[in-house]
Amino acid sequence: MAVANPRLRLRRWILATGLAVIAAFVGSSVYDAWRLYDQLSESTERELTNLARALSEEAERSLQAVDLLLTDTQLWYESTGRSLTGLEIERALASRGSATPYVSMLTVVDAEGDQRFRSRTRSVPLAHVADRPYFIAQRDGLAKGLFINPPIVTRTDKKISLVVSRRLEHNGEFDGVVTASVTLDDLREVYDAIRLGEHSALLLTFDDGRVVVRHPVHEVIKPDTMFPEVVALKDQPVARRISPVDGREKFIVAASVADRPLILAVTRDVQGALQPWRDDLVTVAVRTVLLTGVVLLTMAVLIRQLTRLEAAEAERAQLEAQLRQAQQLEALGTLAGGIAHDFNNILGAILGHGEMAQREAPEGSALRRHVDRVMQGGERARLLVRRILDFSRGSVRERVLVPLKAVAEEALALLAPGLPATVRLDASLRANRVAVRGDPTQVHQLVSNLCANAVAAMPDGGVLTVGLECAELEQALRLSHGSVGPGVFACLAIADTGTGIAPEVYARMFDPFFSTKRVGEGTGLGLSVVHSIVAEMGGALDVRTASGQGSRFSIWLPIAGDAGEAETGARPADAEMPRGQGQTVMLVDDEAALLESAEEMLAQLGYEPVGFCSAAGALQAFRDDPQRFDAVLTDETMPELAGTALAAELQALRPGLPVIVMSGYGGPPLEARVKAAGARALLSKPLAMRDIAEALARHGFS
Repeated sequence: MAVANPRLRLRRWILATGLAVIAAFVGSSVYDAWRLYDQLSESTERELTNLARALSEEAERSLQAVDLLLTDTQLWYESTGRSLTGLEIERALASRGSATPYVSMLTVVDAEGDQRFRSRTRSVPLAHVADRPYFIAQRDGLAKGLFINPPIVTRTDKKISLVVSRRLEHNGEFDGVVTASVTLDDLREVYDAIRLGEHSALLLTFDDGRVVVRHPVHEVIKPDTMFPEVVALKDQPVARRISPVDGREKFIVAASVADRPLILAVTRDVQGALQPWRDDLVTVAVRTVLLTGVVLLTMAVLIRQLTRLEAAEAERAQLEAQLRQAQQLEALGTLAGGIAHDFNNILGAILGHGEMAQREAPEGSALRRHVDRVMQGGERARLLVRRILDFSRGSVRERVLVPLKAVAEEALALLAPGLPATVRLDASLRANRVAVRGDPTQVHQLVSNLCANAVAAMPDGGVLTVGLECAELEQALRLSHGSVGPGVFACLAIADTGTGIAPEVYARMFDPFFSTKRVGEGTGLGLSVVHSIVAEMGGALDVRTASGQGSRFSIWLPIAGDAGEAETGARPADAEMPRGQGQTVMLVDDEAALLESAEEMLAQLGYEPVGFCSAAGALQAFRDDPQRFDAVLTDETMPELAGTALAAELQALRPGLPVIVMSGYGGPPLEARVKAAGARALLSKPLAMRDIAEALARHGFS
């Protein structure tokens, strides 16, 4: 105890110190990231605010220059211009217009709305502009001094222009307007000289949000496009908004252009503006992760050294055993997945043709006896593949209420005829109405495996005892391999009077592939499957053995209900198989032997089979005549198109078509794909004729 306490304190000190260092790293990194983010945001906002202010002032200066030009032209025309000849007036307008480079045209319009004079002569006739908003506003006195018209296509230049106007008067009465046209192309050239910065844009709008010009040009934004959010942000601090143009977040600042009805906004993409922060954030994150990893690695090394000092040899051995078992389970899973499909296809062809040969062979003949032996071997092979898949698949089967006594009696009834003459069976099954939750086939397998092992342990004969009782446990009961309780349990015990289990075998008896039999006599999966099934059903095992005195395997399973509500899943072997009425069944399988045997089975069952060894060929045939087929049987694993994918294609062409998928695999993922594809059932390979008959009767034509 005196040694353990310092080690415990040292472990705590290592953990506390390491966590404190990691917290310091993380805190420092978070602070650095936050500080950089704040600095970049503040810098961007300051830059955009200054830029918007400078550009709005520049816009105001430009408007003042235009206004000064119009005012000067207005006063000149009202005082002396009217008395000059047309040629003299146009020369004067040209001289005045050239002083302001971005003004493309100066015009004088009379009170009737007819253009009288222009600063530049054009082949286009003088236009009538009485319908233009700027003329109406000046004529009706709606404009107070300078009036800025939204961008319009001028009738002189045929270009989109911003038309600015002032009112002309004679003897106090309206006498027309003088206008200055600024084409948007010329205005954009002015803004092209301004460096806004990367990921930035300039937006000049009226005070109702209508766009005048956008730089750089964007194909989505046209003149008169409305941006009401710009109006809401006028003369406000920099804000962040999602752009309706590209859906990206933007910094945006909007400044009024003096007392003009204009707003100048500058935007910058948030992602682009903060890119340096993100780049630095990656560096900070990598640095933090690396430093944290170094600290964690150091902590792990130190704690591992302490753990090594504290561990006993038995714990290391246990870890090594668990590692070996995990590696064996992984290898088994890989093996089972690789062989299941091919082996089931081979086995399916053997059993399919064998079943038809068995039906045709005369009862009592030598041929019938040979075929019976072939079918018995095939069934043993089918059970072997099922054992491998059950153990390695890792998926939970559908669990139902299983009458334990009935299933045990059924298993013993099949076992009894094959017992050696020197072995006596003594069965005492008392739990009449006990049901457990699980898979009937697996429960049957439990009894068969344990009884087969017990018989093998009595080469010179003995007594095989099978008992079934109920027990109510008020507290947990610790067993040799697990624990149960409290609760109500069924105890199925299988005992023999054989040689017993040696200690070195006892330690490994549930390991996969471990067997004491000679090569070729066993797979080493029997007890490992038993252990997996019991664990899956929520039970535990108790094994008692002594050298030369036999062994007793007790299986404790929680009682889940009454046997009257349960079912064994068995069916009468001699029950009449459902038959077809000449319906046409499409059969798809890339294995020629399986396709041939299945076609013959369907024909014997009264159906008209049409076989395809290619999913693509089957799909094309269905497209050519979708009403030809009454049902479809398809393999799942095929090179061109999986069965579930084929089922989905067929359902799209003809909704409601009965499709049944066949596979040597199984489990919830495949069942989910079958359901999603619209197929009605999933059959496990290899298939017997009865499987096909009942599946078609239940799912094919109901």
